[in-house]
Amino acid sequence: MDVAREQEADREIWDEEDNTFDGWDDEGAVPTRALFPGDEDRTFSSADEALEHAKSQGCDLRALVKRLQLDSWQLIRLINYIRRPTTSPRPTPESIMSLTGHEAFLTDDGEMQPVPGYEQDGLLQLDLTEETERMDPNVELAMLRAAYDELRHQYAERLGITAATAQASARASVPVPAASPVDAHYFESYAGQDIHQTMIGDTVRTLSYAKFLLSPENAHLIQGKTIMDVGCGSGILSLFCARAGAKHVLAIDASDVADRASANVEENGFGHVVRVFKGKIEALDDDLRAWAGQVDLLVSEWMGYFLLYESMLPSVLYARDRYLRREGILAPSHCRMLLAAATDCSALCERTRFWRNVYGFRMPSMTRGLTSDAATEDVEKEAIVSDAATIYDLPLETLPAEQPEFAAPFSLTIQKSCTVHGFVSWFDTWFTPAPRVPTSELPPVTTAPVQERDVFGLDMQGSQVVPAVLTTSCPGETVSFTTSPFGKPTHWKQTIFLLKTPIEVDAGSCLQGEIHVYASKSNARELDVDIHYAVDEHKRPAGEKRVSTRMMQAYCVR
Repeated sequence: MDVAREQEADREIWDEEDNTFDGWDDEGAVPTRALFPGDEDRTFSSADEALEHAKSQGCDLRALVKRLQLDSWQLIRLINYIRRPTTSPRPTPESIMSLTGHEAFLTDDGEMQPVPGYEQDGLLQLDLTEETERMDPNVELAMLRAAYDELRHQYAERLGITAATAQASARASVPVPAASPVDAHYFESYAGQDIHQTMIGDTVRTLSYAKFLLSPENAHLIQGKTIMDVGCGSGILSLFCARAGAKHVLAIDASDVADRASANVEENGFGHVVRVFKGKIEALDDDLRAWAGQVDLLVSEWMGYFLLYESMLPSVLYARDRYLRREGILAPSHCRMLLAAATDCSALCERTRFWRNVYGFRMPSMTRGLTSDAATEDVEKEAIVSDAATIYDLPLETLPAEQPEFAAPFSLTIQKSCTVHGFVSWFDTWFTPAPRVPTSELPPVTTAPVQERDVFGLDMQGSQVVPAVLTTSCPGETVSFTTSPFGKPTHWKQTIFLLKTPIEVDAGSCLQGEIHVYASKSNARELDVDIHYAVDEHKRPAGEKRVSTRMMQAYCVR
């Protein structure tokens, strides 16, 4: 996302009984004052009426937003700029319509501060950018054709027709879409060795996978079975499966690292077990059609920063729906995203603190935008000043095969009086040996990291395979790990959402709010995050409603 979206504040009514913000509903008519200060005493019943009035004065705000391609946050700055009493010279309809889009106030943080008297004005709640966004017809057509091809494939499988026959006519008329620049850059970033060394060197990550795959208690899941490894990278997880006694391992990777994985497989004498396929899983239907519905276990290390960054999960879920048999196992099977409030120790505000004194010079301009981009850092456990709230559970066995987008409420109880400088998020991960385990039945996540001595068969070399284990009634071994500040540091670290304006809180008070997470419109592998929050001090009589300040800050995860 190229344009930073900053903080806005408005007033709202906090409902003690419903734990909801009454003012969060954007639907319906909202009283709206005239856009230009000369008509400041005139009020309209809706934002649309106010826009029509401004248009009659010579300022067509809809046309201006479309021409300049303003985003929602630039629009708020523009409206505040027009209405702010200190703006000089006073804006006129003619001067506003002559804007070029390069004006400094469109990126000025100060213009995000509400103009007194306009905090709940309807124009600030109207998203004109949605009216200008339309899908490229060619992209929409390609999506429709892909969906039709998918239905054709599924119907053919039900009738026992081969995928090649069913898709022959479709391939004749539907061109295979070229990789997008975003995808091309993403896969290129995994072609080298550095990133794979970092991931394999993360022992919390790698030993957790190894313990689950090599556990004698889980031998019935792997020995003599067909395994699929989506996003195999260097091939380390595929090799673990081969060592655990898998009959076939289908290793998939769209990056050029697939060539290295093939060499690694041959080097270790597992070429007869592991077969590497180079390409996106969604584009390998013909190559993999013999295994449709035949895979016993699907393993993948798809997790990114803030869990969902990089948007690899949809590819794993695509493989689940097409290749995993009904009682097959996903490894991992569950993930959980959490959020907590944090005060500053060292890592939290280090990026802004650095610029306060650069060899004797102050450089505050270098901090611009730092509160708009989420940071990935290791946070000290002492910095966490609240309990942790679950904001999203991902039971991978039942999750829809698409990039997750969600809005979730949270309530954080503050544990000590302090200054909250931001929110910190992390995720927990479980590997369960049974299909369709309810989230409510997951054991507490393990915070103590797996040690090498805990992993069966880790001392073996090359093509050695663990001894065969007779099938028993053992339900299997569950493995889990955390990326929280309370566990051993991982390469995922934690995600920091730094507040532009820190807030003072008392012990026992509560941060109530809602977090919105959705795919970036400018880069499908990045994320946009909005955090709405307010402090409830619990000092008013029971049942009494009061006006509290609700804050909203927007971030990019990239």
